[in-house]
Amino acid sequence: MESTLGTLEELAQAEERMRSVVNHVVDGIISIDEHGMVTTFNPAAERIFGYAASEVIGQNVKLLMPEPYHSEHDGYIANYLRTGQAKIIGIGREVVGRRKDGSTFPMELAISVFRLGERRHFTGIVRDITDRKRAVEELRQAEERYRELFESIDQGFCTIEVLFDENEKPIDYRFLIVNPAFERQTGIKNAVGRRMREIAPLHEEHWFQTYGQIALTGQARRFENPAAELQRYYDVYAWRVGEPAEHRVAILFNDITARKQTEEALREADRQKNEFLAMLAHELRNPLAPMRNALHLMKMPGADGTMVYQARDMMERQMHQLVRLVDDLLDVSRIVRGKIDLRKEPVDLAVAVSRAVETAHPVMESQGHQLTVSLSEQPVWVDGDLIRLSQVIANLLTNAAKYTEKAGRIAVHVERENGEALVRVRDTGVGVPADVQLRIFDLFVQGDRSLARSQGGLGIGLTLVKRLVEMHGGSVSVASAGAGQGSEFTVRLPVLPEAQNSDGIGAPCVQSHVTDALRKRVLVVDDNVDAAESIAMIIRVSGYDVRCVYDGPSVLQAAKAYLPDVVVLDIGLPGLSGYDVARGLREQPEFKRTPLVAVTGYGQEEDRRRSHEAGFDCHLTKPVDPVALQAFIDRPFSFR
Repeated sequence: MESTLGTLEELAQAEERMRSVVNHVVDGIISIDEHGMVTTFNPAAERIFGYAASEVIGQNVKLLMPEPYHSEHDGYIANYLRTGQAKIIGIGREVVGRRKDGSTFPMELAISVFRLGERRHFTGIVRDITDRKRAVEELRQAEERYRELFESIDQGFCTIEVLFDENEKPIDYRFLIVNPAFERQTGIKNAVGRRMREIAPLHEEHWFQTYGQIALTGQARRFENPAAELQRYYDVYAWRVGEPAEHRVAILFNDITARKQTEEALREADRQKNEFLAMLAHELRNPLAPMRNALHLMKMPGADGTMVYQARDMMERQMHQLVRLVDDLLDVSRIVRGKIDLRKEPVDLAVAVSRAVETAHPVMESQGHQLTVSLSEQPVWVDGDLIRLSQVIANLLTNAAKYTEKAGRIAVHVERENGEALVRVRDTGVGVPADVQLRIFDLFVQGDRSLARSQGGLGIGLTLVKRLVEMHGGSVSVASAGAGQGSEFTVRLPVLPEAQNSDGIGAPCVQSHVTDALRKRVLVVDDNVDAAESIAMIIRVSGYDVRCVYDGPSVLQAAKAYLPDVVVLDIGLPGLSGYDVARGLREQPEFKRTPLVAVTGYGQEEDRRRSHEAGFDCHLTKPVDPVALQAFIDRPFSFR
């Protein structure tokens, strides 16, 4: 009897312990009988499902599952009642539970079977995995975002393992992970698993030292370095990843080769700009110095007629030099901005050569050069702008003269070859080194500065040649055996096989003299008194009557009182611009047909267009060529 009582007590204690365990576990424990009725519902199940045990015990367990699972459960119970075989789920199966409020949630379910007497019971252990599923989903989304970022970023990314020798000196590294941009940024294919020494044996030592230091110290670094063997320049951010003993380094990098090349180009352009400005100042001062000296000499009491004549010639030569410098600068500016329009017509290259020789003659003569001109037996015609083609050949001749020591030989040869017109300019000068030949037509490039400086120049003459020739559909090249071996420049242009000579091509401009000078009255308008008076003196010497006005608002009144036959009008006037003055004159009946000459420091195509629209008949840029001004005034006009 005592034994039986002891056993019952032990069973009661065991049951109490079991109940305590069931009540305190974090997983829900639900028991059902063989008909699916709930017999046990522990506190954890109450927390999970939101039901009190009293609301569930005695109810069918389908209360705790959404509709899609009801038929599965009914099938399970029916199969058991029919066969007596129970399907045991020992490992948690992911299913869906339903809470009291009707919401559903993911849970894991494990089922076991036990007997109470003749009846079987089923115990389900359920675990709410909502937080775990959320964490997994968040992790999946994070990984997806990381993968998208990893695959879409333009920057290269890789993880490497730094390899050390026995003295902990970094000797190489192996690629572990690379993103799709890696190949674009490096040009390296199939990098994973390969070592850098294998890929680029001459890779600079600083890369291995830098990554080795990061792997050992864990200190991240941002730096820019060249990779000569890869022919690239990189902006890099690198940091250690993983355990220190793994020697792994993550690298985010960007190919900045183009940026570095641009920076270098800007530095070179800035250097050339500064050099050009210094050269320009030098070249402008060169002619100004003798002009100032000549003026001083002409004012000296002891200067005789011969000295004054020599000073005048000196000033004229230096003035032409200044005008040439300014014209070259303006031409380069127009060409670079596409503001030059060619006035094409059939041109005999012999005429262009003749004009070019005339232009370059003073430089040739001053250096004592011997010039030989060889022309084709038959005229060589091209479709071009005579003035610009003459300028091309003149620039080549002038260039040859500057870079040839005194008493040198220069030759011009014109011929046809394979449907092209060729103009060759040869010299016995200093030659062109091979490295300079590659960039001789670039802006501000010069050869032997010591020789060139004796004749002056801005290093833009050959740039003009190249641009003008290309505008004519041609090309220009240079050949030279090297320093001291002379050079040959060749211009190739499309030839016109059946060109007809048009009247007047190459014909010189014939200026007529004034037959009745006193018939013409000239009104000169310029706010610069010296400029106005100097022009007036030149015109008076030719026999005309001249008056001067020094501001815009006074012109109309002076014109009505004077009734000029020609008006020479500065555009940049105070109070009223020359454009406005011209329009005002044209509005008066007595001045509708009066010839108006625009005088201005602005000579761009846009400036000429504006002056034409304002009513000017002629546009001259400062310093005004007295011959051109005289020729315009000399023309016969139809007067009132």
